[in-house]
Order: sequence, then structure tokens, then C-alpha cells
Amino acid sequence: MLLFACASPPANDVAPLQIEGVAMENQTQMWVSAVRLLVPETGNFVSCGNIPPGSICSTTFPETAYTGNPVEITWSQGGQIHSTGQFKLQLPADLADDRPAVVRLVISGQGLAGAVIVQRPD
Repeated sequence: MLLFACASPPANDVAPLQIEGVAMENQTQMWVSAVRLLVPETGNFVSCGNIPPGSICSTTFPETAYTGNPVEITWSQGGQIHSTGQFKLQLPADLADDRPAVVRLVISGQGLAGAVIVQRPD
């Protein structure tokens, strides 16, 4: 159930950013289910079954190198299946690549979701 495919370090021997988990947040007033963050290029995904309103489902996995492949978020809410379509995660300028990071996925409204990479809280 790994999210990102492993990659070899770049030629300049700088280790790639390591991802070690996903936090899926439901900021809506409705239950969401079958939440999935998919990397279509590799087929790897992370999912949560049900997330109550205002709650978070999170998981960790062995560190894996972030490759920059596009992702897609899908989920069910109010009897409808939603999808963001494919998009690339943006790396914040202040992200320390020598510390593991997590993907923060937020469902903010009916049919509205996004994800960012954030530093793992200490």
C-alpha cells in the first residue's frame, strides 16, 4: 500500500524527499467514504474507508522517495463519487528535504479536494 514509487537518488548524490505517510482530512459536515489517493503512473494508492465530518484518517508506511508523479483523489460523499482528476503535488519552498514529509489531503466541500506535501510534525 505504498503511495509513491521508489526512485534512485539524483546524480549529484542529493537524497530525494522521503514521504512516510498520508493524512486525509474531512472538513465537511458530511461523512466521506472510499477516500483514495492514487498515483496512476504506478498504480500505488493509499485509502481510508470512512471519515466522519471534521475528522482525520491517517496512515504511515515505510519511507519512500517522492518522484513527482501526478496523483488523483477520489471519494464518495452524499451518494456521489467525486474525483479531482490528475494533478501534481506542489513542494513548499520551506520544506526540508533532509526530514521525512507527509501528504496532507483535504476534502473541503462537496466535490472539492486537494493535497499538499507538508513536513511531518515532530
